[in-house]
Amino acid sequence: MKMRHNGSATPEQLAILAAALKELGADLPLASPERETLAAEIMTLFENGVETLDEIKTALSNS
Repeated sequence: MKMRHNGSATPEQLAILAAALKELGADLPLASPERETLAAEIMTLFENGVETLDEIKTALSNS
């Protein structure tokens, strides 16, 4: 399930991204710069082929 090159994602992919941000950013205020940074990091990973919640969590814990 690869992200399309035009930057769009399927509903299933959006659900993965939302779950990652919800879980990994649970302790961050909704409008915080830290949460924005986390969201950007998740998107970058996803655009580079890191596609599952577990893969995203692993990649972020290794960075």
